[in-house]
Amino acid sequence: MNRDYQRVSSSGDHPGPYPAYQGSPDQSQELADFSYQAPPNEENVRSSVQVTQHSSTSIFRPGYSESAKIVSKPRTGNRRKRWVFHLISHLVTALWLAPIASLLYLNFNRHIIGASVWCPHNNCSAGVFDEDPNNYIQRANQLDREDHNALGALQFVAKGLEIWFMLVASALIYDVAMVFARRGGGLPLGYMLTHLEFGDIRNLFNWSMWTSPIPHADSASARQRSRTMTLYLFAVLAAFLTLLANLMGPATAVLVLPTLQWIDTPRQPDQIFNGTGAAAIPSEDPLSFPGGNISFPGCNKENLALGMYSCNAATFAPSLDAWATSAAANARQDSQFHNDINLAVSQEASFDFTLNVSSELVVWVPNRQVLVRLSRDWDNLYNDVVYGDAVYGDATSTIRYNDSLTTVLQRTGPTIGVNMTIDNRGNWTVYELGENKLIECFGGWTVDYETFYTKCIQLGTDWHTVNDWSNFTLTNPIPGQNNITVYSMYSEKSVYFNDADDFGSGISSCLGPNVTNCDWDTIFDNDPPQDLPQNLRDTSKNVGITVYSSHGPNNDVVWCEQVAYLSFATYQFDLTLSSASLELYLVQLNNIDKAPLDHPPLHVSPRWLLAAWSVDVGGTVNGSRAMVQGLARLMPSLLTTPATPTDNYTEDRWEFNYLHMYAIGQAMSMVNYYFVDTTEADPSVHPDTDHPVLYRFGTLRVWAYGLSGRTSRLGVAVVLAGSFCALLRLLLGFSVVRHQHSPVELFMAALEHQHQHEFNGLHREKDWAKVRYRMEMGHDGRPTFHPDRVS
Repeated sequence: MNRDYQRVSSSGDHPGPYPAYQGSPDQSQELADFSYQAPPNEENVRSSVQVTQHSSTSIFRPGYSESAKIVSKPRTGNRRKRWVFHLISHLVTALWLAPIASLLYLNFNRHIIGASVWCPHNNCSAGVFDEDPNNYIQRANQLDREDHNALGALQFVAKGLEIWFMLVASALIYDVAMVFARRGGGLPLGYMLTHLEFGDIRNLFNWSMWTSPIPHADSASARQRSRTMTLYLFAVLAAFLTLLANLMGPATAVLVLPTLQWIDTPRQPDQIFNGTGAAAIPSEDPLSFPGGNISFPGCNKENLALGMYSCNAATFAPSLDAWATSAAANARQDSQFHNDINLAVSQEASFDFTLNVSSELVVWVPNRQVLVRLSRDWDNLYNDVVYGDAVYGDATSTIRYNDSLTTVLQRTGPTIGVNMTIDNRGNWTVYELGENKLIECFGGWTVDYETFYTKCIQLGTDWHTVNDWSNFTLTNPIPGQNNITVYSMYSEKSVYFNDADDFGSGISSCLGPNVTNCDWDTIFDNDPPQDLPQNLRDTSKNVGITVYSSHGPNNDVVWCEQVAYLSFATYQFDLTLSSASLELYLVQLNNIDKAPLDHPPLHVSPRWLLAAWSVDVGGTVNGSRAMVQGLARLMPSLLTTPATPTDNYTEDRWEFNYLHMYAIGQAMSMVNYYFVDTTEADPSVHPDTDHPVLYRFGTLRVWAYGLSGRTSRLGVAVVLAGSFCALLRLLLGFSVVRHQHSPVELFMAALEHQHQHEFNGLHREKDWAKVRYRMEMGHDGRPTFHPDRVS
């Protein structure tokens, strides 16, 4: 039977849209046996109802004399669903912490991925050691494509983490709002939908956001006023989460996306520096390098003790001559195109090197002994990667070197800086105070090419100061020209004067007939006066002088001075330059410590210049060598051309400057140093400022995580704040679990609420937003709203 029923009250009044209808009495038994079943789709919205028989004659259908009423049933199904929703919601919150913790771990530990962003199993070699340049280029292009795809995918990951956090933050605001709503004062109406609106940055400028906690003056109770500051804490939390949610996207992107970085491998201590052999004569000292001094191949101790440095001519004579040839070629290029002169290179072991002129006035010279050590590091790495056979050092540490776009091998070691004044032309005068006590004076020193100074030094064994000298001869290949004698000198002290002033030293009145009657020790012991030009003060102690003399009638000479400083630098070799497409093996000096420039200069034996020339003490250099030919060609011009500023330098003067600089550079590069191997225990040597530890390590150009910039640190701050919010949400879950309601339940509660005139007298939105409501639980588990303001 198809039946339509109308619900009526037992008293006969009808709330429905249709009038009550009285049925016949004989139908009452049928109604008593009928129970109304709600359709399945209504069960989630309202409670099941049961129609029961009553004594009234009101009925649902014509012909019935009995009435019916609705009886609520317990809502155990909805409660179970709330628990499931609660568990899933908090599981989502907890799981968000997992990828965030992983990102923080990767960035704080500077996790290295490799030559590509997509580098599974650490197998993404860039092919730096591939002997075919085409393979290297193809591999680089392939890695670039893979990087582009991987970085794009990680952008989506970052966006996913941002959306995920929006869910967490929304749930946190909702939980906090429910806590406030159930407390005595209630929650302002303006905050009821904050968990849905907080993601919009415009919410920060919503006036109701900041005025809702203020109760209405006409009905504010003491309890409401006392909770104003507490409600402002909710507003601050909502504003904070608004900012946090809008920053979470870029913050996670900064942490998710790796960057190309230069990362140093762990520094491995290799040696402890224990002094330099600059002050000693060149010798084969086993302490400087096991197996002999690297600067003197083919020499023995007896040769070196007698000053027979020609024994290394097979190796180092061509090296110096190659520098000379380059200087001549560069000078010609400069005269034609007026370009800067490029520095020439020399070779030691597997590497090329050149002089470092990055400092004003000071030229830094790489040390050949360090270059040999670095060359062994390179050989070890190459053999390990290409042949799987490491012959030196730690083979297990070389695997990562091949998984980088660029690898730079590095070593810390000593370097000598030289402050040189070149091509001073003037008269050389010698004053004899005794058989082994000489005053050597050189004129023509100038700073501004207007005022010229004379420099005097002490030579001879009868002085109480340290000094030394040596000499050799260059066979002049130009017919009719005198041979050139090169004098290499060192003096611990020196004095300057000019025609107008001797700067308080008193030396002007002592030169001449009264030379033997002066207190020369006092003259040379005085410190340089402050009114002396800075360049003169810097070259007043531990000065080296090189004199080029053609033995002309006026005893005019070209002389150069130099002072040396010991420092430490990082030797770097970029493996990318050695690829098959370039084949460059150039080592560079970086991170040079400039502090030693403020300390006294280094004592350097004059014989190191002879070793650089590969000539014996008092010996002769053959005129066929390029270095001799260059100097012989330039000397006549240098002795007859007046000194001029460097802006007006002639081609000959530029070439001579570089020839002398290369000779001094060759000498300084050969100076050995002493060390203690870190694997050997030596209680007499302890690392300190004068005995630093020398390290070897590498620098890799790789994709990696890290916190190298301000944006990375800001990203960490944002995700840490987000993690704190997630933990707070999990903590609140234990206290609000039984009070969670779905948005539909809250909406139904709002529709069923019967107003109690709480809006009377309120006409503006910001006033409506201030009305507070308490939320209570009905007997059926559904929420109900109760205003704190009743008119």
